[in-house]
Amino acid sequence: MNYYSSNHKSPLVDFATACKTGQAPDKGLYFPEVLPQLDTSLLQNIKTISKVELGFAVMRPYIGSNMPDDVLKKIVEETIDFDFPLVPISENIFALELFHGPTMAFKDVGARFMSRCLSFFNKGSKQKNTILVATSGDTGGAVANGFENVEGIEVIILYPKGKVSAVQEKQLTTCADNITALEIEGSFDDCQAIVKTAFLDSD
Repeated sequence: MNYYSSNHKSPLVDFATACKTGQAPDKGLYFPEVLPQLDTSLLQNIKTISKVELGFAVMRPYIGSNMPDDVLKKIVEETIDFDFPLVPISENIFALELFHGPTMAFKDVGARFMSRCLSFFNKGSKQKNTILVATSGDTGGAVANGFENVEGIEVIILYPKGKVSAVQEKQLTTCADNITALEIEGSFDDCQAIVKTAFLDSD
């Protein structure tokens, strides 16, 4: 599986490269060249398949040969080791609640998956990866929790002073040494502007 930049001015890359760089050199977002089709038998037996097996089957085509199956399965298992209730809204409408993870934010899922993938790809490397995030509350807490104590990765989180809840601020500021939370005078947009400016600075 290869990934292309949404700005179409960067070369194709594999999953590992897209995961490690985050953003394409032309400042675009990475997208898969194709959307894999799920096997019909998987859909027919979906009620009898564990969520780990289902998650593994869905993610496997996107990873390609960048990761052994046993590693991917373990990552999926650690990513979704909490409940995902399917709550009925009406007779034919249901909501899948993803906010039952460690920080009670739906972004726990993505942050936990990404942290474990980066940890695998970073093994044996002497180069430290830095994750830079602007948050209005939920994203930062999920990222801090997901990346806490991940070897070779440091996380810097910018959040607006006085504009996150007390619980969210504790989630941001009480993690391990590889997580740094910086309180910014201003709004979330100011935090986001700092992050974007940093991304545009190649040095």
